[in-house]
Amino acid sequence: MRQLGIIFIVAITILATGCNQGKVKRSLLPGVSGNAGEVLVIMDKEKWNGSPGELVRDLLLQDVPGLPQSEPLFNTVNISNRAFSALFRIHRNIVITKISSEIEKPVITVERDKWAEPQTVIYIMAPSRETFLNLFNQNTDKVLGLLLKAERDRLMNNYKKYAERPVIEKLKRNTGIHLTIPKGYTYDLDTNNFIWISHETPQISQGLFVYSYEYKDTSDFNQISLINKRNEFLQNYVAGPRKGSYMTTELQYLPTFRSYEWKGQYTAELRGLWKVEGDYMGGPFVSLSRLDKVNNRVVTVEGYVYAPKYDKRKYIRQMEAILYSFDFEKKK
Repeated sequence: MRQLGIIFIVAITILATGCNQGKVKRSLLPGVSGNAGEVLVIMDKEKWNGSPGELVRDLLLQDVPGLPQSEPLFNTVNISNRAFSALFRIHRNIVITKISSEIEKPVITVERDKWAEPQTVIYIMAPSRETFLNLFNQNTDKVLGLLLKAERDRLMNNYKKYAERPVIEKLKRNTGIHLTIPKGYTYDLDTNNFIWISHETPQISQGLFVYSYEYKDTSDFNQISLINKRNEFLQNYVAGPRKGSYMTTELQYLPTFRSYEWKGQYTAELRGLWKVEGDYMGGPFVSLSRLDKVNNRVVTVEGYVYAPKYDKRKYIRQMEAILYSFDFEKKK
């Protein structure tokens, strides 16, 4: 592989914050349980099997965009309110629902690290089934964003603890760009404007590309321009296993595109599939491109996954956690 040379929500406003525990108390909390990408939904069976549960499942079980096979955004586990004992309260992601006439008005609130750490608990309360459905429909992006961010933040915090310092420092020194890269990654290729960093195992390859080019005008950030630039760099620097083969973008399924303001810089995201022209390799990728105003350049950081025998959701999320640490190093 060394030779191989919807849309997620980035920033959300937390609806409410709670659990303002002190550092001493929080340090005594147990670690979370549950697998990565798993959500525990507290909802009575009658409602889980009806329209409220259907709405929740439709949101959480929708396909991850940009993967070659169908995989859900989350795996869900349902238990009733009565069965929600201490055993379940340390789960990593919990959505607690209650539909009762005792509730005055529909509301969604959030608590961090309530029973375990690092934990996200989302409460969805409504006086009736109809108001629950309306409330949920109006806040699907926020609910989804909270859960996606919680999963990503856990990875990012873990990568900070177990960072590959020499690779991080070399990237920073050569490009002025910071990425929090976990242990196991190696610095494979460094040209004037294209860097390749990867983590290789016998079964799986995960890699990072960092490249930059002069910014001309706003058209540099449209979908087609970003794809064309991507293909130009990959053809030049990422050779495939056969003579004349190279990595490129799979255009039969055009990558999804979105743009937003992030950390004060204009940012564009591509999410799609890569392939090797002249071979049969392929997999998912995610790229973030930002405008570096100080140096008048477009900088792209990208993560790709090659795991032909495995589901890819967890591996592409690992790459996303690295990409979302992207920042420009401030000059002293």
